[in-house]
Amino acid sequence: MALLVAITTTDKTAHNSHKFGFTLSPTNYGYWKAMIQPFLVTNNLFGYVDGTILCPAETIQTTATVSGKETTPPTSQPNPNFSKWVSNDAHVRMLIISTISEASFQHVHGHTSRDLWLSLERAYAPYTASREYTLKT
Repeated sequence: MALLVAITTTDKTAHNSHKFGFTLSPTNYGYWKAMIQPFLVTNNLFGYVDGTILCPAETIQTTATVSGKETTPPTSQPNPNFSKWVSNDAHVRMLIISTISEASFQHVHGHTSRDLWLSLERAYAPYTASREYTLKT
């Protein structure tokens, strides 16, 4: 299991999305995505929205072994990766939400940055009858 690294305060400051001079609106999804996606990739954050950095288990099982034999029953303890993932994912959600216009905010659904990304994609991505309805309403 790889250890997740928490996003530092310095990184959080560097990631401020106020650097973007635009917000997602009902008519500029392609442009918004073309700007946000490379930003997330270059900051090693895109894995949270594309699902490649999965949320680890909240707890992990541990056992003590001596000479290859278990000496104590398995116990549960907090997984340090879980809290780091939750914090990092919240940071990515905050970055994305800060680039969304008030008109587009109604399409923000979910508890993770992946959920948020997918809800925006469903609302604005390739032209479909449901997208046409969304834009008209």
